[in-house]
Amino acid sequence: MNDAKSGSKGGRLLSYSDEPVSESYVLDLLNVAVWAPNDGMREPWRFIYIGSGSAGLMSGLQDQAPAYLVLVIKEDPDLHKREEDFGAASCLMQNFRLLAREGGLHVRMTMNDWIYDGAYAGRLGVQKDERIVSVLELGYIEPTFEPVAAGIPDFTFELL
Repeated sequence: MNDAKSGSKGGRLLSYSDEPVSESYVLDLLNVAVWAPNDGMREPWRFIYIGSGSAGLMSGLQDQAPAYLVLVIKEDPDLHKREEDFGAASCLMQNFRLLAREGGLHVRMTMNDWIYDGAYAGRLGVQKDERIVSVLELGYIEPTFEPVAAGIPDFTFELL
């Protein structure tokens, strides 16, 4: 069992199970999540997967997790395109998080200060014309309680 602090759980300690996060499962999720193009149909992103065998790369930079996924985009010289690309990458990341949750995979999105430092980013293979959008910490959480089924909210609206 691995422990990691997560802001997404109110700062409480999370206990990751020993179940590995398979590269093929992450790739399957990404193949669906990438349906988040910008209006230019550019897909300026790439991903760096860091599994349990290479987790030492993240030591001192991130909380401990069974695996990490680094989302990287090209920095377009055109500022308008750069913003569009960042927005599309953010949508991709949310798609990934929603898909992962369906499969029971916990995803914590982080944007620690080191991602803006070229020396640290370069250790992971980030090129000079790229930037890290976010580092996703991945793992299966040890169940600590039985989830309570929430009722479906009853929404109403008026047509004007």
